[in-house]
Amino acid sequence: MVRVKRRYFVFQFHFNSNPTTIIKSSHIHTTFETMISRLYGDVGIARFTRNLSIIYYNSSTHVAIVRCLRDDKKMLQTTATFIAKLTNDSIECSIQTLHVGGSIRQCKKYLVNYCIEQLLFINAQSINRNQATSQLFKKKKKKTNTQQKLMDIDPDKQSALQKLLADSRIESTSNIVSKKDDDDYLGKRKRDDE
Repeated sequence: MVRVKRRYFVFQFHFNSNPTTIIKSSHIHTTFETMISRLYGDVGIARFTRNLSIIYYNSSTHVAIVRCLRDDKKMLQTTATFIAKLTNDSIECSIQTLHVGGSIRQCKKYLVNYCIEQLLFINAQSINRNQATSQLFKKKKKKTNTQQKLMDIDPDKQSALQKLLADSRIESTSNIVSKKDDDDYLGKRKRDDE
């Protein structure tokens, strides 16, 4: 028996305005089905009828994981490009493909790393805003390099991010390791092997 090979897409939906209605995974599924029927006709619908499914959708971040057969990967990606609005509510949106993976586990790992990057980016923006407002009130201030501060993740932030990941619904066994810790670990491993 041959194993069925599938691909998992991580899509992010970008809306022009905040949608007034709650968007569900069934809305996304019908949107994909109608666009597939427009682009590929009866053949496309026949290929995607039983194999297209929405695995995960987060209504606050508008991130979805969509599953299809491996052979239909390009058709689904093309369909996502042509979607301009959700069909049930006529809400204008655009879809960005964040990641394509061969398993749900890889997509979840990507989502965890993506969320960490977004949190660090938001943190950097808040630091820059605080520095800009403090510079308005002080005439002289030493220049600091905020990017270097962000590159080295201190242990408090690391433990806070790991706690956040533990509390989230997406389970992950990956650890957050800074480059400095990774080099130390590789050095210990080489010494142990000798």
